[in-house]
Amino acid sequence: MNDMTTFIARRIMEEADKSTEAGQKKYRAYFRTRLYKKWKDEVDTILKTDGYDEVIVED
Repeated sequence: MNDMTTFIARRIMEEADKSTEAGQKKYRAYFRTRLYKKWKDEVDTILKTDGYDEVIVED
């Protein structure tokens, strides 16, 4: 894991703590952009490990 992976996951989790919808919105905002795609698999692993599966959206 690198610093960017941790940063993205933390930002998504902060939003998810407000609401699942907010977390999903932040997740989409990051991974709609090609710039962040290379970190997606590692971020997904962190989110699943920390119990934030519900924010992972594929659309």
